[in-house]
Amino acid sequence: METKFDMNEWGRIKEKLKNKYPELTDADMYWGRVSGEDLIQMISSKLGKTKKELMDEIGSLEYTS
Repeated sequence: METKFDMNEWGRIKEKLKNKYPELTDADMYWGRVSGEDLIQMISSKLGKTKKELMDEIGSLEYTS
């Protein structure tokens, strides 16, 4: 499964995810030396979601203000 966003969009997405899931830390959300796929996998594992569930949620977050 491919990530549908880039690093520019990630700033908005991560803030929305952190608001919805306060257990996510800045370290969890840091897109540094890992691929977008690895980042999504790590976050989905922490939240107890599948990668697809998280990507669907991110897709819906992108369309909310």
